[in-house]
Amino acid sequence: MSEFQAESWPLEAAASSLAQVIDGFAHGDTRPLVIGDGDQPVLVVLSIADLADFRSRLTHLLDNPVDAGWLRYYLRSNFDMSSETLVELLGVDTDHGLTSLLSQVSVEQAAVLLPDHLRRAEEGANPLMLIGDGRLASAALVSFKAFAVLLEMEGGGKAEEDPDSCAHDLEEKPTTPLETLAERLGPISTQIVAQLNAGKDGSEVLFGLHFEEELLEHLRDLEARAQQAPGGGAYDELRGVLTSLDEMRSGKADVGTEAEAPYLEAADLPATLPQLRDHFRDGEDDPYIIGIDGRPLAGLITYDVYQLLQDISVNMNGTEDAPVLPLPAPAWEDGPPVQTFEASLEIATAVVEDIAGGEGSILFIADQDGDPELVIAPLVWLWAYVDYLDLESVEA
Repeated sequence: MSEFQAESWPLEAAASSLAQVIDGFAHGDTRPLVIGDGDQPVLVVLSIADLADFRSRLTHLLDNPVDAGWLRYYLRSNFDMSSETLVELLGVDTDHGLTSLLSQVSVEQAAVLLPDHLRRAEEGANPLMLIGDGRLASAALVSFKAFAVLLEMEGGGKAEEDPDSCAHDLEEKPTTPLETLAERLGPISTQIVAQLNAGKDGSEVLFGLHFEEELLEHLRDLEARAQQAPGGGAYDELRGVLTSLDEMRSGKADVGTEAEAPYLEAADLPATLPQLRDHFRDGEDDPYIIGIDGRPLAGLITYDVYQLLQDISVNMNGTEDAPVLPLPAPAWEDGPPVQTFEASLEIATAVVEDIAGGEGSILFIADQDGDPELVIAPLVWLWAYVDYLDLESVEA
């Protein structure tokens, strides 16, 4: 990592040498071009083969509940990053393939666009850009944050030569029942797992779990801190981690492209919206991802969160990926109407189908007083502004 940081090229030199670097990719030289802003590395130009390999490995992890849980923990512990963010930074599509929604630009165009992508990356946006002059891109511009994950996974993380280091493999990676793990950790963990098991049938366990040493150390630390301060933050975090592990072994964890958000099929919306409304009214504000045949298309969020995103979209005057988010009528004269909950049950599936067809449909769902309470909107529109969302300053 320090080697690449030291070899960061200044923007002007990188732009003038871009054609030579990409030509080198075609002749077997796969050394990436790291571009800095004078203080730190910001962008990386990779060969398209390296990007495809990284995407493939990420897909392999997300397709297994245990591996997906490991990836989430690994990213948060080492990079303070969610798996959704990494997926976005790499442009992984819903089929986990190389095809991207991004337009391909020529090498000459990429050199001109480099300053803008550097600025966008420094502001927190995704600088991903495909570069090439043919049907298949020959290179890609990615953020150094994503490249740093690649370096660490190559060097000390889940390397290619050990693809199943977190999978349930009885011969090479023996699994440990969650109950046994809890007993080894201490009385608080044992009590939490017992509460999770209360009223459950043991047949609900579908997957064995292997626990990496990093996770075990973290859990031991949480157990010790929870014993010293019962009911404190360490207890809540310990319970959250053990609950996530219980969901993984039960096959209830969502591990698609949106590994950290529950996924729903659009066809199931009429039957599930009442429960989802109660879920949000109980104080939860985590989004739901809605799609068709496993393809994420829309997000279901509270109107309070939508208003925060809408304010950001106004301040940014829209982005390349999304327009300024509309407000419902009458706040906006031409805004979408607020639908009653009963009407929303009838049209929610159709709204997602419209989004699948490329339309910017939005459904504002009213509460009992007729005020907007929930929103279903195109996922790409919401994603465009999520990175700028600051929930820490918002009172619960």
